[in-house]
Amino acid sequence: MRWRPHALALLLAALAPRFAVAQVVRGTVREAGSGVPLAGVVVSIYRSPPGTASPPLAATLTDAEGHYALSAGVAGPFVATAKRIGVRQFESATFGLALGETRQLDVTLDAVRYDYTLPAVTVSDATPCRARPEDRTRIASLWEEARAAITASELSLRDRLFRATITRYQRELEPRRLVTRSETRNTRSGVTEHAFVSVAAESLAVHGYARMLPGDVLEYFAPDERVLLSEAFVRDHCFGLARDGRASEVGITFEPVRQRRASDIEGTIWLDARTYELRRVAFAYTNFPAPVRDPRIGGEVHFARLASGAWHVSRWFMRIPRIEVQRETSGTPRTGRVVVDRPVIVAFVEDGGTAVSDDARDAVHMASLSGRVVDSAASPLRDARVSLSGLALATVSRGDGSFRLDRIPAGNYTLQVEHPDYARLGLVAAEQVLTIEEGKASLTLVQALRTSQILRQLCGYDQVPDSLASLRLLVSPMPDAPPRRVLHLSWPSRTVLVGDVVRTRTLGVDLPVDAAGGVTMCDLPRHVRLHVEERDAAGTLLRQWDVTPPAVGFAVIELRER
Repeated sequence: MRWRPHALALLLAALAPRFAVAQVVRGTVREAGSGVPLAGVVVSIYRSPPGTASPPLAATLTDAEGHYALSAGVAGPFVATAKRIGVRQFESATFGLALGETRQLDVTLDAVRYDYTLPAVTVSDATPCRARPEDRTRIASLWEEARAAITASELSLRDRLFRATITRYQRELEPRRLVTRSETRNTRSGVTEHAFVSVAAESLAVHGYARMLPGDVLEYFAPDERVLLSEAFVRDHCFGLARDGRASEVGITFEPVRQRRASDIEGTIWLDARTYELRRVAFAYTNFPAPVRDPRIGGEVHFARLASGAWHVSRWFMRIPRIEVQRETSGTPRTGRVVVDRPVIVAFVEDGGTAVSDDARDAVHMASLSGRVVDSAASPLRDARVSLSGLALATVSRGDGSFRLDRIPAGNYTLQVEHPDYARLGLVAAEQVLTIEEGKASLTLVQALRTSQILRQLCGYDQVPDSLASLRLLVSPMPDAPPRRVLHLSWPSRTVLVGDVVRTRTLGVDLPVDAAGGVTMCDLPRHVRLHVEERDAAGTLLRQWDVTPPAVGFAVIELRER
């Protein structure tokens, strides 16, 4: 099955606001008491009377000086509103505008108070999902705060209020722990309109957020600002209060209304519990058109506020499964065998990205990882190669075993430590699963594999049994060596028969030489002498040696030219 991400295309076209007619409302928004001009306030004008669910005739954000200007575009009585997140919304008295008239309307808003109580909002747009009556007003109030931030983000992009560096990536993730296996990414900078954009909300309402196309191609989408603000999104979802968030956050849950049959999304809109600023929208797919169900199929859209008052999508991702059909057989020949073809998630594909504005360029969005590598005896392991799976980031440990990796994007990774001593065994020295958080500096201590761990990986046991010997044979390089080589190991086996008659026979095994240039034998009898022959794929003898395995334990033996 092929997958086609469609969520978030980069658009560079801009649509600057123009005043087509000279009916203008302008003014300055200031903070009560201090008189400080307020940037990033959402100012809108509506036809009077207000209170309907219709969108505003025009909307904008105040600039760094608190100024705004709006063109009505039509005649009629109007009402203006000004919304600052975490502050009660201002609503003007009804006013008229004659043709060519410019009206000055200055606004004063309260200062943000961290003990601010949300005002009561009539439940109209945000339909409660079987909510308790006492929750309905709070749901509507939180929805208004979230809408203000989403509207500010939409206006910031429409009016090209910031430049940003957009980085998009695609990762393949291990399905159990979501560790990054591989990653590709690209970066570009410029003045952006909608850096990340979905399809039209009505199209999602009709065709769904995930759809199967001819040829087993799966399209899938994430909600952008326009979708979240649309009448279709509100119409097709009902809302509730999140009960399981962190103490620092409050949330509004959303889920498809019962009659929805198309693929859709459900999730939570998370806001800061003190300021009511929008933090992120987390979602999962419902009615997903694939033969598996997994709660990790979904994504997140994160929002951030700039110092200028502009808002934007700062980070997002969508996570979709890669599915293969695997055949499982159960039963016995006697009872009858049952063969079942079962769809299995073999990987997740994560499409996402970040948008770092020029205003925040100096802020630390990438993470760093520092640490120390020690050997099995806890002594510093120097000259070890340290890397993160899926990223083109690597360094070498210093004499004290220390290392540092910078500019790491957030995600789950496997830290890999490689060292020549372990490479001879065909093993990495150590692996450690890490979660890297955005913008944070992490510390770790990594210890290389101990003997018991090496034996477990090579032979399946922690200690060599008393009756056996185990060894690793390393073959010295040879000029023009064939690409595929085999070591044939043989040794005598003696059996005592009746009457003290001893029968001797030769046992043997063929082992392919691995990428590290060696083979491992785990179940050799003790006190035998090995005859080792190196052969090519056709069976031609190349070299040969006689080897004595260790009397006890595990040994590494290098086979050199005689």
